[in-house]
Amino acid sequence: MIGLFVGIILGIIFFGGLYLTIGKLKDAKNPGILFVLSFLLRMAILLGGLYLISKYGFMEMVLALLGIITVKLLMIIWAKRPLGKSTNMKGSD
Repeated sequence: MIGLFVGIILGIIFFGGLYLTIGKLKDAKNPGILFVLSFLLRMAILLGGLYLISKYGFMEMVLALLGIITVKLLMIIWAKRPLGKSTNMKGSD
């Protein structure tokens, strides 16, 4: 069961880091370098975590991957949510 918890944490780090990176790209002097460095750091953390959890066995690895996929799906849903309802200011003169 530890695999699922580790997978959720790794997914939050990976996809949360991606979300933060995308938000900072517009202000970056070199967005390409920022994106590549962010990718390398996120991938190193993800692969390192998966390597460590693989020592607990196949089932823990599967649970970790399930946790990562779950976070990915939740992040997609969260990122697509509407930011707020638009208000119609008609008649407020």
